[in-house]
Amino acid sequence: MRLLANALHNIRRHFMKTVLVDDVIDARPFGAFQLLVFAVCFVIALMDGANIQTMGLSAPLLAADLKLLPTQLGPVFAGSEFGFMIGALAFGPLADRFGRKSILVLCTLLFGFASLATVQASSFHSLLLLRVVTGLGLGGAAPCFVSLTTEYVSQRLRARVASLLWAAIPAGGVVAGFAGSALIPAYGWKSMFYLSGIVPIAAALVVVLLVPESVRFLILTGASEKRVSRILSRLGVTVGSGTSDAVHYVTHEHETRGLPMLHLFREGRASFTALLWIAFFLNFLALIAVLAWTSTLLKSAGMSVADASIVMAWNNVGGMIGVAAAGKLMERLGTHRFPALIFVCGAVMVGCTGVAAPHTALVSLFSGLTGLFVGGATAGLIAIAAMGYPTAIRSTGVGYGLAAGRLGGATGPVIVGTLVASGMGVAQTYLFVSVPVVLAALVMLLMRRAHPDDAQFVTGVIAH
Repeated sequence: MRLLANALHNIRRHFMKTVLVDDVIDARPFGAFQLLVFAVCFVIALMDGANIQTMGLSAPLLAADLKLLPTQLGPVFAGSEFGFMIGALAFGPLADRFGRKSILVLCTLLFGFASLATVQASSFHSLLLLRVVTGLGLGGAAPCFVSLTTEYVSQRLRARVASLLWAAIPAGGVVAGFAGSALIPAYGWKSMFYLSGIVPIAAALVVVLLVPESVRFLILTGASEKRVSRILSRLGVTVGSGTSDAVHYVTHEHETRGLPMLHLFREGRASFTALLWIAFFLNFLALIAVLAWTSTLLKSAGMSVADASIVMAWNNVGGMIGVAAAGKLMERLGTHRFPALIFVCGAVMVGCTGVAAPHTALVSLFSGLTGLFVGGATAGLIAIAAMGYPTAIRSTGVGYGLAAGRLGGATGPVIVGTLVASGMGVAQTYLFVSVPVVLAALVMLLMRRAHPDDAQFVTGVIAH
């Protein structure tokens, strides 16, 4: 009976009108529906950046309340990064199998409730556990919101949208920085974790109610034509005579078999994937070390918590600008050359930040430029990952790249914590952190040699 049903279904499809959804999406302008998906995912990404910043800003007061040693702060900072790495590794492939929307909702709720629970932490071990759980949610959400958003926009806009979406990370840091300068002195460090928990929980509910699953994913997994048609109608697309049963929707991509991770190294993608992971690792090692330790380092250099909050806010202002501009600049200056250039500039700014302490104006300037360049390079890597893999393994590709980055992010704060405990000065510590940024620039140049044709990434396609 099943064979007969399949045969009849295939015969019926033979007489249907076939519609290539990739062409339909590519032909659509960026309209109200795409803006809705982008806006909701932007808020979730915003809370990722705010969460990182919240921990860094709260660290001096939180450490005093819980009587934490300086050597314990490193693992606490690294805990969410380690959790992020595991979350991206675990939930990225799950999103490719079960859908971006369901995994995004699950992970957003996870890091929202874990943030709320952090205010109840009473010891180093309970705080560390909650930071790891928070990271699990953040790591699982990231590849989902990147994939879900970029799969609803045309190829020509994918790099720009991916970089604008990633601008939410430093934008969240801006919000947290300025909010922290007002809320922490008035209401204590717990107020920031309440904010970091309530907003993502509300955003997850909006996803449930208003955001559909990726239409490309639905086609690859055999969803009904009616379901696909309903979603396309929200894009303003009406196909055929209006009866969805008369239309068969397809995509030029194909469903993968076996472990998704293995496909990251097949069909000419091995060198691309390996170099991308190394670049992510080095970039996040420096990025998270700066975000996590700047408040504490500047306080030790004689700056107040409020001034350090302002400095970090400017870091994220610069990052927000750099990330937002990265996609457009990559289209003009090259997918690999542009990140390499700004990595070099970022390394110089990281070193200058430590040398300028404790002069608030100078530190704010160099911190803002650090965010501009290093943050812009981060967005470049995210865009390359989003464009470099097909739909069937996009969440896996983005997730594993971010996992490699968060492994670096977990490593950086621990290394800096060890350096601080050994008595290394503020200026020397920042100079040390600038080294992996230089190495990341070299990796991008190697990636350009492996994939010299930048144009194939700008259009959102690499040779598979």
